[in-house]
Amino acid sequence: MEDDWVCEYDSTWDTESDGDDSAGENQSRRSSQDKNKSGWSLQWHPTPRNVRAAKDMQNYRRGYPNLTDEECSEDKMNNLQFYLNKFPSAPDDIYIESFLKEWKTDYKRLERVHSYIQWLFPLREPGVNYMASELTKKEIEAFKNNEDAKRRLVESYELMLGFYGIQLVDRKNGEVKRADNWKERFGNLERNMHNNLRITRILKCLGELGFKHYQAPLVRFFLEETLVKKTLSSIKRSVLDYFLFAVKDKQKRQELVRFAYQNFEPKDKFVWCPRKIQKQFRKLEKGRLDAIGNGDAKEDAFARGKRKDEEEVVPQKEVELTDDVTEAPKETEKTTSKTMENGNAEVELESEMIENGNDSAADDEDDEVDHRFSSNSDDPVPMILDDSIQTDGDADAEKIPRTRFSPTPDETEEDEAMSQESIPTRNGSLMSPDRAMDE
Repeated sequence: MEDDWVCEYDSTWDTESDGDDSAGENQSRRSSQDKNKSGWSLQWHPTPRNVRAAKDMQNYRRGYPNLTDEECSEDKMNNLQFYLNKFPSAPDDIYIESFLKEWKTDYKRLERVHSYIQWLFPLREPGVNYMASELTKKEIEAFKNNEDAKRRLVESYELMLGFYGIQLVDRKNGEVKRADNWKERFGNLERNMHNNLRITRILKCLGELGFKHYQAPLVRFFLEETLVKKTLSSIKRSVLDYFLFAVKDKQKRQELVRFAYQNFEPKDKFVWCPRKIQKQFRKLEKGRLDAIGNGDAKEDAFARGKRKDEEEVVPQKEVELTDDVTEAPKETEKTTSKTMENGNAEVELESEMIENGNDSAADDEDDEVDHRFSSNSDDPVPMILDDSIQTDGDADAEKIPRTRFSPTPDETEEDEAMSQESIPTRNGSLMSPDRAMDE
């Protein structure tokens, strides 16, 4: 049976690298293939995945291979100068230090204003604020080598996390958790869908400016909230379609896809990796359960051995009357040995999964579905709506309190359709919102 969940633009399971050596031989080969593809063929072939989203995120991870940067001196690097507190944002005309102090808990202003996000988290692609500047490769390297700029970027990240009800626990590894005000802020995140685009921009920027190790912890957080705790059901599609595939570290991305699969229901609706990879996930899960079962046997054997030691304290005559006691050590030793052998099953299966996944390079490419905002009304690529991927447990899960201003499903769909309208850039060309990254 043909694996119809293989996405051409998902390199999560092949042997190609993403990002670090985008100029390599494999990258050139893929770019040539992409150029030969017809745009119509991508739109008219039915697929359960959002090809547009997949292509966009792969393009990001590989460093925008078709993008040519303009040469500029450091004093012309507006994003770096902004983070060095030497250049104000436009049109807000605010310096970074003032922003970090004055806007930190002004959540109404952070929600209402849309021109600051391109300055706080610049990318090599344009946003809706035409007065902001795109990053260049040279500017990225200069930024990574400047401790003041990186320190302020982390502060900006913490500011936006607070806006979303999240706290940065560890600045070293990027660990995050719910903030004290998470219920209120999650409610805002559920109501205002344009924040999904902002979060995608934030994840991309972290990967560009030297903090790609921050990506996986934040994505894991959102996967847990949407799939396990079910507190952010409205953003589930964005988490699976975009957030997940912004992670540049391929191994981390594989782990996150596996976690998503394990916690997604129903399993037959999971389209973010090929079927053969899902089969390997099930095999690994079976091995894990078997190992746990053998672990229980080990505990039983240990308990029997402990009882034997206690019984040895009684007089010799009593010991002679209990012949089974002398057999216990053999049984314990045999059970423990078996447990140790089977305990390696999951490790071996993990290794096999990675090898098999890499061997299937020609079949597996980038899995990214369309954001909740990625479906034009005239786009013939079929969408899987949120109500089709909700689990039976969603209704019973902990819910975020909504106000009477919460959008109805019809209003949400209308907002998504409007968010997909093409946006004019500064040079007059049209740009889709999944490249604009904010409203």
